[in-house]
Amino acid sequence: MSVQNSDVIFVRWPVQAALRSRCRQDGVPRLLVVEGGALPPISNDPVEDWVRPPVSSDDLQTRVRALQNRFNSRRAPAIDSTGTLTFGPHSVTISSTQAELMRLLVERFGKVVYRVEFMQRFAHRRRALNRNSLDLHIMRLRRRLLPIGLSIRTVWGRGYLLDHTSSD
Repeated sequence: MSVQNSDVIFVRWPVQAALRSRCRQDGVPRLLVVEGGALPPISNDPVEDWVRPPVSSDDLQTRVRALQNRFNSRRAPAIDSTGTLTFGPHSVTISSTQAELMRLLVERFGKVVYRVEFMQRFAHRRRALNRNSLDLHIMRLRRRLLPIGLSIRTVWGRGYLLDHTSSD
């Protein structure tokens, strides 16, 4: 089952119990729509929630957003030796310099990576990284990461932080 950054599956409960089981097994975020007089299932899965119709559009959107945020917070990106960055079901290939920068950001996913750490990582190269070239690489990486649901945020006066793209 393919899960995109914005996918929350709606499951009619209890009619689609098998779909719920597949989604649970695959880690897919799901919102159970509990029908009629059925009892909602007891679940401790953070990417599962339930509603009983009728439900307002605002309440439904809030539940979906909360599920998606919990789902995103559990995922972490990975980068392989060829420079392919993967996040959930999506991937993008980046240059060797960008891959080296991303390895540091991926290692510290959700935490600040200080500018000096990037500079130290590139100190061994013939052409060392300076502030302008770092900013240029980060700008280009930001563009490459948007389609896969990742963003690099500037933490002013400190460095950068890799995180999932906010759905808000």
